[in-house]
Amino acid sequence: MVCLGCVIGALAGFYARLNSIRGQSGFYYPENILTREQIMDFWENASDDAKREIKDITLFRESAGKLLKNQDLGRESKVKLVETAGNMNLVTPDRLAAGAYVTDSDLKGCVLSKKTADSLFGDCEATGEQVVMGKNTYIVRGIVDTKGQLCMIQGEKGRTYPCIRIEAPGIPLSVVRQRMAGILAEEKGWLAECDLYLGIGRLLLYLPLWVLLFLGVIRFGKMLPEMLKFMAPVMGFSGGCALLLLSLHFSDDYVPTAWSDFEFFTQLFEEKKQAFFSLLRHPLYYADSWMLGSLAGILVTTVVLIWIMMRYRK
Repeated sequence: MVCLGCVIGALAGFYARLNSIRGQSGFYYPENILTREQIMDFWENASDDAKREIKDITLFRESAGKLLKNQDLGRESKVKLVETAGNMNLVTPDRLAAGAYVTDSDLKGCVLSKKTADSLFGDCEATGEQVVMGKNTYIVRGIVDTKGQLCMIQGEKGRTYPCIRIEAPGIPLSVVRQRMAGILAEEKGWLAECDLYLGIGRLLLYLPLWVLLFLGVIRFGKMLPEMLKFMAPVMGFSGGCALLLLSLHFSDDYVPTAWSDFEFFTQLFEEKKQAFFSLLRHPLYYADSWMLGSLAGILVTTVVLIWIMMRYRK
């Protein structure tokens, strides 16, 4: 029972992680395309619908091999530098371990990973300390719990970025693209649609309940007298409808105008398959590693949970 509880707890934890990035989408391009100033212009000229539906937009870019120094202790470390324009939480979601993220207007602050803070200061408690990169000095505002050597800063004025993270909870991807039509460069990059993977994760989350329903219907049917056998399939149908209502949560982009339009589902599957493999062919950013790792965790714990249920069903 302890093992079963641990598996269920792990499954719920992985789903909660995946749900934490609900409504986010990543649009990535092979070249720099946007500046902070263009996003500011977008907000100024956006329609009321766009301002209501799109909660946040963040640009970012990564560059490896930057030398970060602690001159007081004579320590240095090569880090991955992440320059952002906007909310850093969209880049490293729910990874803040201490302090705070650097705000848009703070060009003197930085956020370090735990490993970087430990390398430079011998301790993860480094908020308020100073580090040097090139000719610039930064004050450590926060610490994030991520793998590897990392430093995050707000990019300077006029800097261009290839990566866009957009938060629009409850809004289909097609609507987000429509609202951002003057910003996004279609058919040039690749994307991560977090709500798609959240929907798949929700299906996996309810899969053990489908197994329980199946086993329950079989056992219930064996217990009933002959004249009441018809109640077993009725119970199964009712339970199946309830589970479908609970587990199927996808945006309007996944609903055809007519359910007889089977070509819609074929094209949709092909489009999402290509988007998935395109995402895997490129280096994964922190939010996407978080997303795919959480989904993989849900898959593994679901399989283990079903195996336990089948093994001890008697």
